[in-house]
Amino acid sequence: MNMEEKNKAYGYMMLVILMLGTAILYYSNLIFAVRGDTLAEFNMDAVQLSAISTIGIIPGAVLSILVGNILDRKNVKWFVAGALLLTVVCMVARIFMTDYIGLLITTILIGVFLLPVMIVGPKMMGILFEPKDIPFAIGCYGSAGGLGTTLAFATGPVYSTVRDALTGVAAVGVLILVLWVVFVKNDKYNPAQGQSGAQPPAAAKGALGRVLRSSNLWKTMLCAGIAVGAALIVNTSLTYGFLEKGVDLTFASTLGITLNICLILGGGISGVIIGKIGKFNGAYLFMCIVGGVLYLLSWITPAGPASYVLIALAGLIASATVGLNFTRLPLLPMTGQFSADSVGAASGMLQTSLGVFAFIIPTVVTIIATNADGTVNYTLKFVAVLVLLIAAGVIGMFIPELGVRGELAKNATLENEG
Repeated sequence: MNMEEKNKAYGYMMLVILMLGTAILYYSNLIFAVRGDTLAEFNMDAVQLSAISTIGIIPGAVLSILVGNILDRKNVKWFVAGALLLTVVCMVARIFMTDYIGLLITTILIGVFLLPVMIVGPKMMGILFEPKDIPFAIGCYGSAGGLGTTLAFATGPVYSTVRDALTGVAAVGVLILVLWVVFVKNDKYNPAQGQSGAQPPAAAKGALGRVLRSSNLWKTMLCAGIAVGAALIVNTSLTYGFLEKGVDLTFASTLGITLNICLILGGGISGVIIGKIGKFNGAYLFMCIVGGVLYLLSWITPAGPASYVLIALAGLIASATVGLNFTRLPLLPMTGQFSADSVGAASGMLQTSLGVFAFIIPTVVTIIATNADGTVNYTLKFVAVLVLLIAAGVIGMFIPELGVRGELAKNATLENEG
């Protein structure tokens, strides 16, 4: 295996580890919502269930910019390793919690300590992969949330108790920590410099201010935040929504597994397709509108085989409504609003958006859709998903085209050749 092949192999190994690092957050959160006994076990209502199934992402709203700025300046391997160790400690502690408040606090702390491994993902993708490979790599990375929710739907109902499910989450956390410590290099390979051990330059003074003022980053944050909020509404509504339709838990869980497998597959497939198209914005609008329509149809269609077909198509098409914004992130420096050495801080801001919207949107929509007698209007929730995805698609049209066939990429190529 020559040096180029070794570097590519390392890049894809890192991609897998980073995907697991993001997936574990969604697995940790959603494990509560995929079991039919959670409400009774912890004396929760629907709003509390929605909160604990999304609140692990809220720390990103407070700490992501700070963590991203640190990652632009510090040793990535050991900073992330320390955070993952604290994550595992909190996961183990959560196993022994018996009340809702204890579960809530430990779930929030898990979200805090997972931030570094999640934030460093887009930054490392921009370093480890050539520009032509970034859409596929980050398309896969963007499906990591789907991987986590798939694990939750697939394994959640299998555990005998919720406590056993929390033990399973902790075991996955230990696996990720071991993989990170064993395989991640101290210094990151930079294909632009052509050698292993090349550290990207530290962010210059004032770089964070330029990131904060980037209008294109703010638009990207809105797209990602709105899309992840919509995705979480779907995932937190499938089990209990379809149970209220009269189906059994096996049907509802299998539906969730089907959706999330298709989200994972769709992430890679959409990355390849978008890479071939070479333009992002039109494809993003299509995915948002068609994906949202299919989500709604999967709910309003009578439960049966058609439900599986519609939810599978929705997952395949809507798979990159969140992930494409991670693809945009390492390419935003082409707009000239901030430099490539500040992508860590920009990634922190993107996680901030995800943290805010992933908690607020599902919680607010659930409150609005909850009737006075405590029942939930799930049709209203799925209509909200369609409206939110359309909004994300429209906002995306106002972001400069960053695909390899867009004017910015062409101009950058000409400058490099010159």
